[in-house]
Amino acid sequence: IRNAKTIIFMGSNAAEAHPVSMQHVLTGKEVNRANMIVLDPRFTRTAAHATEYVRFRSGTDIAVIWGMLWHIFKNGWEDKAFIKARVYGMDDVRKEVEKWDPKTVQDVTGIPGAQLENVAKTFATQKPATFIWCMGATQHTVGTANVRASCILLLATGNVGFPGTGANIFRGHCNVQGA
Repeated sequence: IRNAKTIIFMGSNAAEAHPVSMQHVLTGKEVNRANMIVLDPRFTRTAAHATEYVRFRSGTDIAVIWGMLWHIFKNGWEDKAFIKARVYGMDDVRKEVEKWDPKTVQDVTGIPGAQLENVAKTFATQKPATFIWCMGATQHTVGTANVRASCILLLATGNVGFPGTGANIFRGHCNVQGA
């Protein structure tokens, strides 16, 4: 996380729930001048540290991510070489994401299209980028689908397998993730 140039929080309020981890994030933000984007229905203590805060309707996480991917694919910001070498099934994802144009996403999530486009561009182009979530993403009836969508976003942008990238899931105990 300290190596990231862009850090997205979605479903995580690390400033309150994971203060030690938050110190690593803030160090990365200061040392790397990293973008820190917080997507959350509430303005939290974590959002207070953000370079950009994005409010969205609770429970619309997948629509937010599909909306980001719509902009990424439309503008060619995806990591084509990474996808070709390491990802299977991205064409199926593209077909689904085509349905999630900015107007549809705004109607569902409440996020203005221009703001979500800026977030998508930053995440896809200001690399390495990491995506952080917590139980705010997983403790839903569609929690598994939220996680899959987040991982698809990481794969589409090539933000997997390099320092400063990846899914960083903050938890309070190592066994929560089955470690």
